[in-house]
Amino acid sequence: MIHALNGLLLVGGKSSRMGSNKAQLTYRDGLPEWQRLHAILEELCDEVYLSHPAGIDYGVPAINDPGQGPLAAIHSAFEHDANADWLVIACDLPLLERTNLEQLLKGSDATYDASAFSSRVDGKHEPLCTLYRQSAGPAIATAIDQGDACPRHILHHKIKTQSMQPDQPHALDNANSPADALEVRAHLSGARVEKSIQVRYFAQLKEIANKDAEEWKTSSVTPSGIYEELKAKYQFPHKQKQLMVAINDDFADWATPVKEGDELVFIPPVAGG
Repeated sequence: MIHALNGLLLVGGKSSRMGSNKAQLTYRDGLPEWQRLHAILEELCDEVYLSHPAGIDYGVPAINDPGQGPLAAIHSAFEHDANADWLVIACDLPLLERTNLEQLLKGSDATYDASAFSSRVDGKHEPLCTLYRQSAGPAIATAIDQGDACPRHILHHKIKTQSMQPDQPHALDNANSPADALEVRAHLSGARVEKSIQVRYFAQLKEIANKDAEEWKTSSVTPSGIYEELKAKYQFPHKQKQLMVAINDDFADWATPVKEGDELVFIPPVAGG
């Protein structure tokens, strides 16, 4: 059976790491991200809705986000229309293009409950750029009732999910922090230039990488971008907020520009007694 295809753009996050509303940031075309992504969804979907808390008005159709995480927002969409398929994307994907969503839709296999792109960092399903078919609705409702609020857990363990690789590897790069925003702007402006740096490892990072240090070639412009590259290679378990970073022996912010020949140290938490 062919179902209607609805689009859901999640704009209800707190944007605490960015420090300002991610949906309202402008990276290109003179449009805030919510307008750019909303326009793309309108070209691909039968109906398009923003997901945000009550009391906010963007001037377009919306579905209330109960404020209990993205899975609850997706559940609200299925409550609004349980017979539709839902193309769900987040507002913090400034490198996402219409062509990426066309690839997802055209390659989607209707025998699956969901079709999702895989993250280039950890290879897991990216739940906030996913086509959730009508058949996924009951499992999502059950998860919400059971207090399971993790959309990745649903995709990996509760429903049958098709995994796809985006044609452009950076399409799913999130912009959740000022450092992420710098990386995105450098990518869009063509300012990313390959350089060689030195990276030193301590504690658990040293054990996982199985080395004290290495030369690393990168086009990233901040420690944040470089760490995500290393995390993808070595599968480091730490999030950036769990680490400290130093550049040339001085503690630095994750958004500090990195130059040719710099030495970076990522310092994980050290257990003590």
